Amino acid sequence: MTNDGALTDMTRTTMFAVASPANGPTSAGLAPGVVTEAVGQRLVVAVDGVRCVSARAVSCIVEPRIGDEVLVFAQPGACHVLAVLTRRDLGDATLSLPDPSAAMILQAHSVKLEAKARLDLAAPEMAVTTRRLHIVTDVLTQIARLASVIGETLTTAVGRQSTIAHRIDVKAQDRNTTVSGLDNERVGTRVTQSELSTASAAIVTVHARDDIRLDAKRVTIG
Repeated sequence: MTNDGALTDMTRTTMFAVASPANGPTSAGLAPGVVTEAVGQRLVVAVDGVRCVSARAVSCIVEPRIGDEVLVFAQPGACHVLAVLTRRDLGDATLSLPDPSAAMILQAHSVKLEAKARLDLAAPEMAVTTRRLHIVTDVLTQIARLASVIGETLTTAVGRQSTIAHRIDVKAQDRNTTVSGLDNERVGTRVTQSELSTASAAIVTVHARDDIRLDAKRVTIG
């Protein structure tokens, strides 16, 4: 290209020779063009009024749209869009590979994703594998039909914890509960079954509105 951005005579001649249906492809060259059609992976690019049916090159990870100015490489038998140069409205962009079934791997010593307003991750299945995972947020909301936490040790440290559920099932080999202050519990009906039950306190007060009933073979007091 020259300093004013125009095509050189050699590049312009080469592109006409490649893209012209009458002459057929005879040589290769680079030139800018405008996307006039975009259907799936098929692109039609206009280069100086000549329509060139093109495919996306692997290097073109920004999906071209109609109206985009692109860089085209034309050679005998094929035209490829190498990159999107400008977009009319500088709007949203979609990054993808020309092959819809291909996988994209982003690999670096450190990778940072930063969004000014919102970051959305969507996939039918997602896996995160790491030695340590840190999540720092003001508000955390988890919504799931089934949630499972499996680990060797689970520690929860909060200022206040509230649990609301239709039913809570707890199963453990041993359980230790330590409450340094007030332990206040309200239940509708309590049923306790154990092989041995021991209660120890400095003062024990039992208050019943109607009756206190003890049913056993032997009751020892004192």
